Amino acid sequence: MPRSVNRILGRDDLIASYYTICGTLPFESSRFSFAERVAAAAKAGFSAIGLIIKDYLACREGLSNAAMRTILDDHGLTVAEIELMGNWWDNGERGKRARLNEERAYEAADALGGRHLQLTAIGEDESEFPAIEIVADRFAALSDRAAKHGLLVALEFLPWTGIPDAKTAWAIARRAGDNAGVLVDTWHHFRGAADPQQIRAIPPERITAIQFDDADEFPGGDLLADTMRRRLPGQGTFDLIGFIRLLDEIGVQAPISVEVISAEQAARPVAEAARLAHDTTRSVLARARGSSRGR
Repeated sequence: MPRSVNRILGRDDLIASYYTICGTLPFESSRFSFAERVAAAAKAGFSAIGLIIKDYLACREGLSNAAMRTILDDHGLTVAEIELMGNWWDNGERGKRARLNEERAYEAADALGGRHLQLTAIGEDESEFPAIEIVADRFAALSDRAAKHGLLVALEFLPWTGIPDAKTAWAIARRAGDNAGVLVDTWHHFRGAADPQQIRAIPPERITAIQFDDADEFPGGDLLADTMRRRLPGQGTFDLIGFIRLLDEIGVQAPISVEVISAEQAARPVAEAARLAHDTTRSVLARARGSSRGR
């Protein structure tokens, strides 16, 4: 089954995040077809791609699940990352809409495969967020549901939300089953607490996924606006070498999803966007691990 293939992705595998190869900024529809993105990711050397629920539904307007699966198989790729955004903790109308999106995520995973389902607290700040015990209980329940579809669940922290750092994300994820863990995005790590001890405190097998990107020095102002100005790995100011060495030191085996969100990246042809994202990441990994590979 596709899900069993996805589960063996490891630290040497790269995932082409949806936002890296969609050709648009968030909240806009991809300007490249599913087939174009899969072909570009495969040619660049990625092992898998990411999908967001909105894009999956858009693709299904013109393609059957079987047709999408054939495109993936023809290029030797899988879907690894399925993104489900916020409101999963809500017990009201927003929560009902989130549950509908959750079911759509399971439809995608059942049809195309899927390694992990990504959750965030985007759109909420700490003053609006429920008590951590409530959030943890609802996260654990969602994790149990996802496990029935062969999915890991990865909780991403964002510094301007109610889950601002790795410490908070782990406090929630640790109460769920073994298929639940933390997603560490380099942008959110370095723009947030940037505390390696918070990463060290998470068991390596519970760091479920990595998202990889770079950025210039923070100019100040709105963090949410700045997150749309990411750079290709190795072309900014983040200590990505030290970050990879930290993950390797503690034994993290999760694959790396390259997530470059910027107008510059979105403007590139899809083949160029995929190639640059892959090659710059491989170069950083080679330098971090003392290998000549990727140079």
